[in-house]
Amino acid sequence: IRQGDTVLILGAGPTGICTMLCAMLHHPHRIIICDPDPARLRFVREHYPDVLTITPEHAQEFVQLNSPHGGADVVCEVAGSDDSFRLAWECARPNAIVSIVALYDKPQTLPLPDMYGKNLTFKTGGVDGCDTAEILRLIECGQLDTTPLITHIFPLNEIEAAYDLFEKRRDGVMKVAITPPEK
Repeated sequence: IRQGDTVLILGAGPTGICTMLCAMLHHPHRIIICDPDPARLRFVREHYPDVLTITPEHAQEFVQLNSPHGGADVVCEVAGSDDSFRLAWECARPNAIVSIVALYDKPQTLPLPDMYGKNLTFKTGGVDGCDTAEILRLIECGQLDTTPLITHIFPLNEIEAAYDLFEKRRDGVMKVAITPPEK
């Protein structure tokens, strides 16, 4: 990610928000985050007003209108669905980078005839922990602020309720912090 880039992030859950925060460190011209969940998009607008938000069904046109190159320079695919995988390369401009952060339930297919002429670079990988010290340093010095992600706090003895809340995505939950049990 370079200054002047348009960055599209597919997925506005906790991993997508962390991806967005890391993208901000590189000062791109514009960040667009895409998610089908209105509550997650509302969360982004409330906490990160400079980030543009869009739903998947309008993403391709929106990205083209909000990018000087007719598409995103960098796409980070964090959502992990068949539709988001396709949307990632469709929203990328020719010669863009598509970074696959998501983990998929099944293999994805590159429809090369449909992609012809895009000349995309795909990058994949999982969390390897090699940058943990740098991330902790950035948090410590205030360059990465992940505190808005903790929307709920539960004591350890209420962990079942915490999991239920998170799994069912109730009450605007983004991330749950677990504290020592109440005495």
